[in-house]
Amino acid sequence: MDQILAESEMIGAILELGHKMALTSLSPATMEEAKDIGFSIYSERPDAVEEALDTIRNASPATAVQAGPLAYYGKLFDWLDRRSNATDPGQIRDILCDHIVKHSAIEPGTKVLGVEINQRRYHTIHSLSEAVRIDCSRLSRLLKKLGGIPADATEVESGNMVLEVDKVIPIIEAFTTAIRLHEVAEYFGASQRQVEILYRGGLLKPLVPRDERGAVRNVVFGRAHLDGVLTKISDLPVLDGKCRERFHTISYACQRGAGRFEHIFADILEGKIPAFRDPKTLGIRSIHVEVEALVALRRSA
Repeated sequence: MDQILAESEMIGAILELGHKMALTSLSPATMEEAKDIGFSIYSERPDAVEEALDTIRNASPATAVQAGPLAYYGKLFDWLDRRSNATDPGQIRDILCDHIVKHSAIEPGTKVLGVEINQRRYHTIHSLSEAVRIDCSRLSRLLKKLGGIPADATEVESGNMVLEVDKVIPIIEAFTTAIRLHEVAEYFGASQRQVEILYRGGLLKPLVPRDERGAVRNVVFGRAHLDGVLTKISDLPVLDGKCRERFHTISYACQRGAGRFEHIFADILEGKIPAFRDPKTLGIRSIHVEVEALVALRRSA
């Protein structure tokens, strides 16, 4: 009971009087009012306490990316940090610890309120730059292009942002393992012309959208995207030896008037055109279609 009342008192006092308030200087009436406010929050549910911590953190005057929990949570953190060394402060310690980890770039191995943080959940631009070995300025520009941070963020704003690891790391990994436009043909089992047609037609989507600044100078494709298309091709049924006379490659079909390459390819991926694959080759070169049927269908249309 003493834990609950003490925690309620601290939460209420900081919400009402700010980060720098001093409990010893408060009148008994003010202390009682703060306790009532805090207890009304604490008695609801943990979510209500988290909302109160959101309010406390957002009200902090701290703006620097290096600012620590004391700057963001004021006397509440200081009180809990000191109290944790002597007595169990109760549930509020775990709630505040989780809140700090959720909103701050805490280094693995750091102790927060007596609890060692084993896994990083957030990065700053600086710590992410060191982790992925990309210069801060280049990394900031890259994240803006890929939607990791707002495109209109200033250098100072970008430096002060906290980036969620689970969201930003896959973006960086996708870019650092990406395949350049001139390398896609070999990876994709296609001709360079076929790749350029699919790129211009939007069937192959680059990591940096085509309408973004600088996209034309650095056209790269994520392996996950390309592998997804290749998986659809590998899922096609294997070409039966008896059907080889009627089925030919897409290139041959296009030359015989079956239709535009990008249209046929898109329809195959969507299952609108029956197709098979030759297990002896890979990628687009392995796809075979019934040429006469496609030509007849196009003429009737």
